[in-house]
Amino acid sequence: MMDLEKQKEHFKEHVATLTDYGNIKILDFAKPGSSNYRIRFLFEEDYYRLHISGDLGELIATNFNNMCYEEFNDFVHNTGYFEVKINCNSRPIYEYDYDKTWQDLEEHLKDFEFPKYEWETEEEARKDKIDEIMDDYVSDRQGLGSRAYDLVSEIDSDCFEYFDDLGKQSTGILELYMLAFELAQEQLKGNANG
Repeated sequence: MMDLEKQKEHFKEHVATLTDYGNIKILDFAKPGSSNYRIRFLFEEDYYRLHISGDLGELIATNFNNMCYEEFNDFVHNTGYFEVKINCNSRPIYEYDYDKTWQDLEEHLKDFEFPKYEWETEEEARKDKIDEIMDDYVSDRQGLGSRAYDLVSEIDSDCFEYFDDLGKQSTGILELYMLAFELAQEQLKGNANG
């Protein structure tokens, strides 16, 4: 998970600029003369569409009535709500961790009996089955594969409720976008009041 307090350091010399074209509003947040952590929020207010672009990746999100500059603060502290409005993005929102996947599997399957050979203990059977499931760990972008799903569903037929979340963790990119927007807003409000 991303340390947002540490990330603030990247924005400390950034300058916020708001350009208002009526139904198009552009908020640029960049360090003068540098593209490092440069970010642009372009609001198409007549279509309730937001484009984020720059050094931190690209994203497009739409909502039927509040994806506009003045109301974007609704999303700043609710990335879960914002996430479902995303149409496309260039940076992954989630990644999978091998060790966390293992731990999540153990937690979800702790109350189930595992098929075992007569010479195996329950603990040995559990470990062997989780090893077999983890053999189908595909990548940190995908997590477990379809063979792993089949093996888990043999133990827990309701695994469809949690399978896609095994080992899943946020990359923090949405929180970073929201942090940039919030810092730019604070700067603009400070300049208006000062």
